Amino acid sequence: MKTLLIPIDFSAATENVLKYAADFSCDTHIERIILLKSFYVSIYAQLLPSADFVQLSAEDIDGERQKVAEDLNTLGHELLKKCDPSIHVKTAVSELPLIRAIHQLIADEQPYMLMMGHDNSLDESFIGDQIIAIAKTSPIPVMIVPAAVKYKKIEKALVPVDFSAISRLNALKVFRDPAKWLHPHLMVLNIDPKQKHKESDEHLASGLVELLEGYEYNVHYSKDNNTVHGILDFADRHYVQLIIALPGKYSFFYNLTHRSITNALALNASRPVLILK
Repeated sequence: MKTLLIPIDFSAATENVLKYAADFSCDTHIERIILLKSFYVSIYAQLLPSADFVQLSAEDIDGERQKVAEDLNTLGHELLKKCDPSIHVKTAVSELPLIRAIHQLIADEQPYMLMMGHDNSLDESFIGDQIIAIAKTSPIPVMIVPAAVKYKKIEKALVPVDFSAISRLNALKVFRDPAKWLHPHLMVLNIDPKQKHKESDEHLASGLVELLEGYEYNVHYSKDNNTVHGILDFADRHYVQLIIALPGKYSFFYNLTHRSITNALALNASRPVLILK
């Protein structure tokens, strides 16, 4: 069963990602959506008073847990109204910390993709604070949807790649089946300020043909010294609906520092990023 997992924190980013997911699911033949809420109460929260000198009792915690479950069910029913009638929506409340809860649910339910909302504003978001750790540790592909983005059919996708490791493009095979994916036109971009790879390289061209079999694609080159700027500038100029980050140490996403990734996501307000594994 093709399943999409969405962690929930009831923020504005959550509200937007659910709208995006409802339309996305219709185009990608998703059969099930799981909404996951982590309700983790540390031992310190149970034993020590809060900043307001309020100590939570077992009854208080149970009451909050019940309210979270009810709110999550309400969210699930609202999502169901926006989805294709054939899609099943399931809700899950976990008492594990968020990242552990996500990994446990992935092991139990085998979703094919994790989708998260990202808010560039100063509003606090429980998921937003951990979004990079989630993206880097998830064993399945992760799509990060900026809070300002409304769904548009994904017809063009940008794939930044270091041509020193073009084998990473192999990760796209999982989406090659049109029944499982939108099958967009791929814009393969090599950020190469030192011009290590010539556009006339026949060996490179034949490698791309083999790795991207079944896809329509074009190859582009950028001499931009700033990788993030080069990628986002290209995405803006070519109106792509998605940026795809390849796995491994040669991925532009994984090469960035925590702060650089945060800044890149903040600057990228107009299209989702899909992080492959």
